Amino acid sequence: MSRSDLAAALAPTLEVASRRWADRTALRFHGESTTYERLWEQVALLAAAYRRLGIRRGDRVVCALRTCPEHLVALHAAWACGAVHVGAHHELTVSELSTLVQRTDAAAVLFQARPEGADTSSSSKALPAFPPGTTCIVHGGSAEGAIPLAGLLESASTPTADLAAPEDSALLFLTSGTTGPPKAVRETLPALWAKVQFFADALRPSATDVHLMYLPICHAFGLKLTLLALLSGGCVVLLERFSPVDALRLAAAEQVTVLPGTPTHLTLLLDELDDKAGDPLASLRWVVTAAASLPRAIAEQVYRRLGAEIFSVYGCSEGFLTATSDRREVLRGSVGHTVFRGPPGTPPAGDVVVVDRDGHTLLPTGETGEIAFRARCPVGYWDQPDAAGDGWYRTGDIGRLEPDGSLFVLGRCNQLVNRGGLKVSCGEVETALARHGSVADAAVVATPDPVLGEAICACVVPAGPVQPTLSELRGFLSQSLARHKLPDELCLLDGLPRTALGKLDRTTLLELVLHSGAPRQRLRPR
Repeated sequence: MSRSDLAAALAPTLEVASRRWADRTALRFHGESTTYERLWEQVALLAAAYRRLGIRRGDRVVCALRTCPEHLVALHAAWACGAVHVGAHHELTVSELSTLVQRTDAAAVLFQARPEGADTSSSSKALPAFPPGTTCIVHGGSAEGAIPLAGLLESASTPTADLAAPEDSALLFLTSGTTGPPKAVRETLPALWAKVQFFADALRPSATDVHLMYLPICHAFGLKLTLLALLSGGCVVLLERFSPVDALRLAAAEQVTVLPGTPTHLTLLLDELDDKAGDPLASLRWVVTAAASLPRAIAEQVYRRLGAEIFSVYGCSEGFLTATSDRREVLRGSVGHTVFRGPPGTPPAGDVVVVDRDGHTLLPTGETGEIAFRARCPVGYWDQPDAAGDGWYRTGDIGRLEPDGSLFVLGRCNQLVNRGGLKVSCGEVETALARHGSVADAAVVATPDPVLGEAICACVVPAGPVQPTLSELRGFLSQSLARHKLPDELCLLDGLPRTALGKLDRTTLLELVLHSGAPRQRLRPR
């Protein structure tokens, strides 16, 4: 199928998709089906409610909902008003969510109600933390001072269209940075749609495809794959929290054809598959993987045991993607050499290169250095319009380019833990640890983990004779950090290795953790 055929097959908007496939099932969630027509009706209702609440073109709407139909309704309702959708993880604490609302000067925030008896630090319990004038909308329960989302979806009016212009920001993608606070990457609708087309060119989706989605829709990878399914008339089966048992059950029951996953997800699925009779993934066509390099052993199992093709993606929200579906490249560990080129009619987005430590000198093929993106268009953040003012965006990843153009990702040169595909800033966790009364000094390193890829190891020097426990520290940190940022391990040390200038020597610290025999507490056996 040619690119023009693929472009014609993809609906340009969800509204067009709702007319083209009105009676088809767009979403499946907890056994309930939503047709394309009904999905768009809900979008129109919420968009009308937004307008009544005073949300206008250019306003930011923070959405901290789980992977559920309402998250997708909120996304498209924001666009129908010309507003900017700011996706956030539903497990953010009050402090994290409030900071995001203030930072983006959001007009409204949607958040998930917590179950009865949940931690009182949850976002649904502390509305006063939000700036005055912020419209607060709660889903799945009630909260004092918040408007129930269910009531907004029961109104009966039609919104006045105020769509964003092509050059306007339509999305802010949050991504972890090396200094801790997440960066908010600006994205326009034409650029987002072009990236969805980039996926479509490889996967060739159709209206008969069934896509399983357990990734957070607030993240770029999950959102793009979900839009790909909806713009091609497919059915998206939503799973609000990943578990290998539930994922395999749904894959079998719904005859899933497209499965996303990081190497961690795939490892857990393949391990669970060992105990299953029959072939619950017999319908599978594609496994789409990102967030970390796919080990050859996992790739071989996907090809042999699942009978599916692999589409491996590498990139970031800042503006570039490389990808490959070539078996030889995937098995070699390459993340491809096809570079995303941007919306039709615009100059190429840029080139992926490898540079030395000064960040400007290109290295020859075969040499290892930092992977950089030579941008031809600005890389913009919410509070930093051109983040690559010198024409370069440095990824913080270590890699090399082969003579044939294949890119290999070998690790990172910044202080991030790649925990199951989610990037966690060491500095952010260290800052939180330092606030505990029993901690005199603290640092975080990434330790190998057969399931997560990397685990978060908190290295702590106790402040006194009473030594803190892993459980105690996790409970303390859960008041300010999302769950995926909490330490998996605790290593107690007499002191942290530092350089002559007083800087933390992370290389020596990791050696101490792994080989010195220092006491280590683990969240679970490995």
